[in-house]
Parts: sequence; C-alpha cells; structure tokens
Amino acid sequence: MLIGVLAVVIGGFLAAVYLCADAVRVGEPDLEDWFRRRALASGILAGALALGGLGVLSADSPALYHGLVTGPGLPALVVSALAGLATQLLVWVRRYGPARASAALAVAAIVTGWALAQSPNFLPGLTVQQAAAPRDTLIAVTVAVLGGAIILFPSLSLLFSLVLRGRFDPGRLKGSGIPPVQAQRAAGKHGLAGRVTGALFLAGFGLLTVAGSEWAHALGVLCLAGFVVVGVYAVAPAEVAADSPGGPGAQRG
Repeated sequence: MLIGVLAVVIGGFLAAVYLCADAVRVGEPDLEDWFRRRALASGILAGALALGGLGVLSADSPALYHGLVTGPGLPALVVSALAGLATQLLVWVRRYGPARASAALAVAAIVTGWALAQSPNFLPGLTVQQAAAPRDTLIAVTVAVLGGAIILFPSLSLLFSLVLRGRFDPGRLKGSGIPPVQAQRAAGKHGLAGRVTGALFLAGFGLLTVAGSEWAHALGVLCLAGFVVVGVYAVAPAEVAADSPGGPGAQRG
C-alpha cells in the first residue's frame, strides 16, 4: 500500500514540475502558480512518504532496509534526497528547466537504490545469477531490446524535443524561418549523421552476433547505444537541427 501511494504521489509531483515549465512557455501565469503550489506540496508529501517507508521496510524487510541505509543502496538514497531538495528549491525560485532534470533524477535514484539494496538477490533465496537465462538467450534478448530501442527512442526523443521547445505551440508552425544556406548546412550534417548511424548499427550487430568474446559484446552494446543517440539527430527534420543548441538557429538568437 505504501509503494502504491508513493507511486501516485511521485507521478503527481513529476507532472506538476513539468507542467510549470509548460505554463511559462505558453504564457499562462495563473496555471504556473497553480502547478507550482502543487509541485511544492506533492514534493513535501513524497519526501514524507519516503521517510515513512524506511520505517515500514525496517519492520517488514530488514535486509532491504539495511541495504538502503548502510549498504550499496545508500549512495542512491542520498542522491534521491539531495535531488528532491534541489527540485523543491528550483521550483521555489521558478527555475523549472533544471527542476525537471533534478526531479527525474530523484525518482530514478529511488528505483536504482532499491535494485542496489537488494543485489545480488532477485527474490529471497534466489540470486540474479541463479535466475538468469542461458547466455544465448540473454544475447538474443539484448539484441531484441536494443532493436526495439532503435525504433522507439529516436521517435520519443524527437517528440519530446518538439514539445518541450514549443514547436507545436500556436503560431510556431507557420514557416521555419531558416535561411537556405543554413538549411543546406543542416542537411549536410544530417547526411553525415545518417552514415555514422548506419556504421554504428552494423558494427554493434556484428559484434553482438558474430564475435564471441565478452569485450566484443560490451563494445557492440556501446555501438548500438551510439546508434540510438546519433540516430535521434539523423532522423530529426532540418528545422529542428537548425534550432538546436549550437545549430544555425541558435546563432540567430
């Protein structure tokens, strides 16, 4: 019950923090104040529930409790607490952009701390190594997950980039306003990014499926991760690239 309530409060906290910045971007000060008050209140409530949860863990799961407060989960617990306090301060001074990042870090650290505190156990009496599938299955699952990420992450990254930059706001969709020379430069960079993306994919796929050593598999994972990162830029329209930090649009303004 505690975890369920905490999950709901954390969801409301993240939503309020993110919507504060959206309200500022669209010029709605009343909505900004409304979400700001709720972000501060839900942040305090989430912190109180997290502290109360430590008491519940000490009674119901002593091993997990000690893993969090004295074991490998302690750094993540500290990071979550500091990031949560930083988010409250940033929201208070109306710095919503950095507050988004610190709020996400606070929540991610909670999940990471739980995993670290429970490691190496997957379930009571069952370690992660004992529960793991055979090596060939793990490789196949890794390739499948990375293949799905290759399709999903660039699309999500582009969508969030367009939304958070206000590209879908009223009045922003009528013409890009990018000079032809700058558009050509952006297109040239996209062509190079596309070739690098293809090379990273081929290298990662080959290292994971053909090579047999562990270092080659690790390098293959890095190549596929790089493929996802570079692919985000490669599939973005030239207008988005020109408006990105360091792009021609950034120099205009």
